[in-house]
Amino acid sequence: MKPLFIDTGITEKKLIHIRKVDTPYLDKPFHFHPNCELVLIEEGFGKRVIGDNVANFHEGDLVLMGPNLPHIWQNDNIFYAGNKKLRAKAVVVYFSPNLLDAMIDPGYLKPVRRLVEKAGRGIVIYGRAGETVRQKMLTLSGQEGLLQLIDFLSIINTLTSAREIRYLSGEKFVNTYNEKDVGRINTIYHFLLQHFKEDIELAEISRIANMAPTAFSRFFRQRTNKTFSRFLNELRIQHACDLLNHTDKSITEIGYESGYHNPTNFNKFFSALTGTTPSAYRKKIK
Repeated sequence: MKPLFIDTGITEKKLIHIRKVDTPYLDKPFHFHPNCELVLIEEGFGKRVIGDNVANFHEGDLVLMGPNLPHIWQNDNIFYAGNKKLRAKAVVVYFSPNLLDAMIDPGYLKPVRRLVEKAGRGIVIYGRAGETVRQKMLTLSGQEGLLQLIDFLSIINTLTSAREIRYLSGEKFVNTYNEKDVGRINTIYHFLLQHFKEDIELAEISRIANMAPTAFSRFFRQRTNKTFSRFLNELRIQHACDLLNHTDKSITEIGYESGYHNPTNFNKFFSALTGTTPSAYRKKIK
């Protein structure tokens, strides 16, 4: 398993790297690397795939990903239409999972190692711990030297005791990607994230992947732990949940805008993937 090269700024002499993102849209490909990655979304929204989890992201989202956990974050299509009022802003902290080994007594490292183990599935941090970490991350990039290290260690300490977390990838997810796979999945994901509202046949997505339909179906299931149809419906239903949560559009409109031209199909897939109906979901939110 060879990681797709992404410069995380981590070297033998520099075990923490902080990156401020401020661009018209997020443009990193689907990838993984041997470091931990803590992401705070300051501005922007879209879809993300972390391991085998498909979800929306919004301003304020705080996610910790462990070593070699494959992921991609992509803004919604409106960001790529040249709207200058929209920005993708984030604070990203990369750090080596072995960062503290040479600094702390082994007896005190158990909570940190448990945190890295949890992050292997990807975790969302929310509640009081999430707010504490958000505030510290916003000032972290402006710090230097010892002050930056102290603030970073404070963040790690908060995360090790955080109870308000939600796992992303399933317990059984295993990263089986190689370098060639990652490039192909990146092409597939970029296409699906941009066109999931459209009618996408197996033959079309197979051509995008430069594979025969049968080979594509087998490849996609082996690498993602789900069928192409399941993944596409997860994207659509996640988008529908976002619209139910953030707009007053009718359920019929939301189904259509999420790629379902038949209300019956929309309700069927929504219930299958969320365990409730669109109307009950909206009622619960309100």
